[in-house]
Amino acid sequence: MTQDLTRNDVLKKLETINTRTMALYAAEKPTMTAFRGVMQGATRKGELSAAVKELMAVAIAVAKGCEDCILFHINEATKHGATRQQLVESLSVSIEMAGGPGTVYAAKALALFDALQNGETA
Repeated sequence: MTQDLTRNDVLKKLETINTRTMALYAAEKPTMTAFRGVMQGATRKGELSAAVKELMAVAIAVAKGCEDCILFHINEATKHGATRQQLVESLSVSIEMAGGPGTVYAAKALALFDALQNGETA
């Protein structure tokens, strides 16, 4: 998925993820409204910054192998000021916890971050 992607490709993928999610929201508003509340509660201001919380979500998404989740939470982390180095350190935790599969998804996460930030080919 991340081979030869440009920033525009990644933004299109993010738009597709959001469009699918909104369709589910329209189809099942009570559940999705509750889930949105969980997401907002989890990333609220607290002892940990929203950027750190989103990086935690990326690390978990990498460990679970959820590519769409990885992209969504990388985008959210960058909105909250997460840096590339913070992502790299978070990805090392994913690799620790998920082994080989975590390494594959960690590499994808880094390529997605680079494509979003630099407009470079991932």
